[in-house]
This record gives sequence, C-alpha cells and structure tokens, in this order.
Amino acid sequence: MKRLKRLLLLALVLGVGLWAFLFSLANSEPVTLDLVFARLEPAALSVWLIAAFVGGGLCGLFAGSVAIWRAQRALPRSRRVPAAPAVVAPPAGTTAATR
Repeated sequence: MKRLKRLLLLALVLGVGLWAFLFSLANSEPVTLDLVFARLEPAALSVWLIAAFVGGGLCGLFAGSVAIWRAQRALPRSRRVPAAPAVVAPPAGTTAATR
C-alpha cells in the first residue's frame, strides 16, 4: 500500500511538472506586472502565474502550520483546567430517610 501511494505521488508530481512545462511553452509572451507600489520587470506570463501558484501554496502551508501550532499550544492549557465534580441527583421519589 505504501508503495502504491509513493507511485501515485510520483505520477502526480510528474503530471504537474509536465503541465507546468507545456504551460510555459504556450504562454511565453513577456508581461510587465504593475503593482500599486512597484512595477516588476517584464517576464513570461507563465512565470508570473506559476509564481503566484507556488506563492499561494506556500501561504497555505504557512497558515496551516500556524493553526496547528496554535492548537498544540492551547492543548496543555485545556488539560490544566480541573473538571467540575459530577453532581448526581437522587432517583425520583426517594427521600433522605430512605437512602
């Protein structure tokens, strides 16, 4: 099973790599990226799009790891809080004398 997962991951990585290569060949026209605060040098459209894709993936990984870190950090705090003692009500119809 582990071998199959590795094989599928390899096929996925090779497929994405091939797609990125073909995408780069089809979109090679230079484009200037004009941001509000900066103007970037002309580069192929595919370079800007792949860079945005990779940047978004890295931002997602960072946000996910921060969320995991916060959850792990909060876990010991929740274990320190003592549990309230359970209050058990006597069965209905019983009095203090019959207990």
